[in-house]
Amino acid sequence: MGKDVLGRKNKTTQQVRGQEPDRRHVQRGGTPQAFSYYTSRVSEPVNRTSSARKAPSRTQEQPKVAAKPKQPIKFKGLLAGLPFWVLIAVAIVCAIKMLVLSDNPKIVIVGNYASSSNYAQPSSVYAAAAQKLLAGNIANRSKLTVDTNGVTQKLKKDFPELVAVSMSIPLVSNRPVVYIQPAEPSIVLQSTNGRYAIDGTGFVLTSVTSVPQGVPNVVDQSGIAPRPGIQLLPSSTVTFIKTVAYQFNAEHLNVSSFTLPVGSPYELDVYLMGKPYYVKFNLEADALTQSGAAVATIQQLGSTIPSSYLDVRVPGRIYYK
Repeated sequence: MGKDVLGRKNKTTQQVRGQEPDRRHVQRGGTPQAFSYYTSRVSEPVNRTSSARKAPSRTQEQPKVAAKPKQPIKFKGLLAGLPFWVLIAVAIVCAIKMLVLSDNPKIVIVGNYASSSNYAQPSSVYAAAAQKLLAGNIANRSKLTVDTNGVTQKLKKDFPELVAVSMSIPLVSNRPVVYIQPAEPSIVLQSTNGRYAIDGTGFVLTSVTSVPQGVPNVVDQSGIAPRPGIQLLPSSTVTFIKTVAYQFNAEHLNVSSFTLPVGSPYELDVYLMGKPYYVKFNLEADALTQSGAAVATIQQLGSTIPSSYLDVRVPGRIYYK
């Protein structure tokens, strides 16, 4: 370790002080190693790098393989929910069908229709009128908007012989039910243009072809033409006639007819079957008192028969001719 002639240090001495011998070439013991240390250190990162690069390739391939069975899974999910939507659709259709109302009503006649059939119209006539009312308004085609009160009031107005009309809306069925009750005729009025049934208030119900059994037949000589729905007689007159008819029938005196004579607005003439005379009544007096006096007089006369009439219009006095 010295200097050369020019004063420069020896390279060998500089190497010994500045750095150690290369371990790649020389190791203790004198045996040379063929880059074993660096070979092992370099090989590890190469292996990790290669393995890290291979891992993503395997993860990328998995979705491609798993993506194929996803389509039938979604299709099965739609099929699984299909019954629910079908059920909802069926429920909506059924609800709409239940709310629709038919314009073909069913007519149900209540009351004593057997005795009313002589003057009430056939049920087909009422059914046709109710059908026309239901079909004439689109609001009547739904159970929620049908005007039941309007339909029943119009039927009662068009048919005075009906004392009561009501309509029922069924819950399940689509056909409405109309209940009608014909009025019982109190009397039958015979005028110059036919016979008409009169109710207890004196209103004309409808025209009839015959007189029902047990209903008084009243002949009107005033010449007034009756019209259905119009009050032709006072209710007191109708009640008077019915009272006299009941009293005579109770004593087995059959009345053939009652007459309202022209020119005498407060007179009622009663004709008896098999008798040549008639009985005069005052419509402004008490019917029960007059009919009782008439029955008692007829029974007292016995074989003495009036030739023309028996007058009980004056209270407390009886005249006959």
